[in-house]
Amino acid sequence: MAVTSQKIPLVAVCGPTASGKTALGVGLSKAFGGAVISADSMQIYRGIPVATAQPTEEEKCGIPHDLMGFLDPGTEFSVADYCTLAHKAIENAYKDGFLPILVGGTGLYVDSVISDIDFCDCGSTEVRERLQKELSAVGALNLYERLKAVDPEAAKKIEPNNTRRIIRALEVFEVTGIPFSKQNELSRKRPSRYETLKLVVNFKDRENLYKRINERVDKMLQNGLIDEALRVRSDLRENGAGQAIGHKELYPYFDGKCTLKEAAESLKRATRRYAKRQLTWFLRDPSATVLYADTCDVLKEAEAIVAAWLQNFQLEDIALKSAAKAAEIPAKNAAEEAPNVSKEETETAERSQKAAVADDRKFIGGEQQKREVQ
Repeated sequence: MAVTSQKIPLVAVCGPTASGKTALGVGLSKAFGGAVISADSMQIYRGIPVATAQPTEEEKCGIPHDLMGFLDPGTEFSVADYCTLAHKAIENAYKDGFLPILVGGTGLYVDSVISDIDFCDCGSTEVRERLQKELSAVGALNLYERLKAVDPEAAKKIEPNNTRRIIRALEVFEVTGIPFSKQNELSRKRPSRYETLKLVVNFKDRENLYKRINERVDKMLQNGLIDEALRVRSDLRENGAGQAIGHKELYPYFDGKCTLKEAAESLKRATRRYAKRQLTWFLRDPSATVLYADTCDVLKEAEAIVAAWLQNFQLEDIALKSAAKAAEIPAKNAAEEAPNVSKEETETAERSQKAAVADDRKFIGGEQQKREVQ
């Protein structure tokens, strides 16, 4: 079924930490003229590249990356703030001739953008400040129990220690009388501005993922994680970047309460648990295409899936022009390297090249329909 150009094509590359999302996003960008928009709630902060595993310039391979390392550590930043910037980044990438590729492991960010959730502006500084005072007086668990009573659906999706989101949910309920979860449900009823292909990287054997996580933590420690955590610890311990996995697990070591080895094991354990939560979030979406990194060539599989999916779009779509132009390059280069060839022969060669590209795309699409993605 052909898709009109009214919706922006968007590829989302999701999955747990250490699963290879960054490399997959870069690989797909190379293949299809894409630009990466980060969907990671910690990579937004500047100055903490080790704990948040921000890709280096070498790892980016010249591919544009947006919404990464732009916010001062300690700055509060909501999912609504992220969505505002993400929508703008996606639209700008599309207008500039790139295929937008959303890459990240923060499920709330990814789904809020894809679903185009309209976040309620309703709020009250007075109510929020009162709830913050109550938090200091009675603790997070008390407020969480209150949230469970008035909005159990929201409580299921919010961690008991995520005080910022607990306060926000209670604030919206007190101001509007409508549960926070209901607000989100109502906002999802409007159609999204995107036509999305959602890819989730997973592992058939979970131990393979855990091994990658353990190796990543060891590498982070070798690459300066301790110095980074010490640098940001003093004023960021309670919020923002100070809560990044990779920093707070080291605080007991800094306080002399455990050894570095024990702190490292704690970090690995916390990261494995986080990865499990990420997979639980992403795998609940029946529309997602799951790729198993330990049983297939993920990039090769993903390229075939994206190539077949792109055939649903008209080539007039701005973001697909770069892919169309890339397909014409071999024919143009051949003509430039053979200046004695007649104009008629050159045109014939170009037509043949375009036909071959079209046949290849049909073949890829046909094979994709036959194959069940593992």
